[in-house]
Amino acid sequence: MFCSLAGYALARMTFPGRNLIFLVAVLFVQMVPSQVNLVSNYVLLKDLGLLNLWGLWLNGLVAAGGVFLMKQFFEGMPRELEESAAIDGAGPLTTFFRVMLPQAGPALIALSITQFQGAWNDFFWPLVILRDNASFTLTVGLSNFRELYGGQGDYGLILAGAVLSAIPVIVLFVVFQRYFVDTGADSAVKG
Repeated sequence: MFCSLAGYALARMTFPGRNLIFLVAVLFVQMVPSQVNLVSNYVLLKDLGLLNLWGLWLNGLVAAGGVFLMKQFFEGMPRELEESAAIDGAGPLTTFFRVMLPQAGPALIALSITQFQGAWNDFFWPLVILRDNASFTLTVGLSNFRELYGGQGDYGLILAGAVLSAIPVIVLFVVFQRYFVDTGADSAVKG
């Protein structure tokens, strides 16, 4: 949701510093590896008392790649859709939620699948932030499962867990693969 709002604002609205925000907040953040921000993010979440699943969720709320994807998608949509909504008296928020966002289904689904897969497979950040033994992600739990056997591990069980951990991502992709089609925005405007 936040990526689509930011992408729409950067693609369609004019405000001072729009290009600078896009350059710094989106492109530069994508160029910097997440390990560079590890200590500052950890200290910030520790000061807020969010070294738990809430902090993990809050840290992944907006992704620069998602903002970039949504910005590029909204730039490819015809401006006539917004103009016709403005003629009907719709404001910017109404135009976004009732006209543009329903047309962005394929991009939102692609973004959702990639974000889910990235969060599901993430190992390093959950290992650092989740210190409570009762709340681990599956990847960290599989790593701890190996240590239960004195570092040797029962690799049959570990590999079975890895295969089972891939099932939700596969199911998500299979369920939503039919939505990976071009948007109907081109057919909404008469030529």
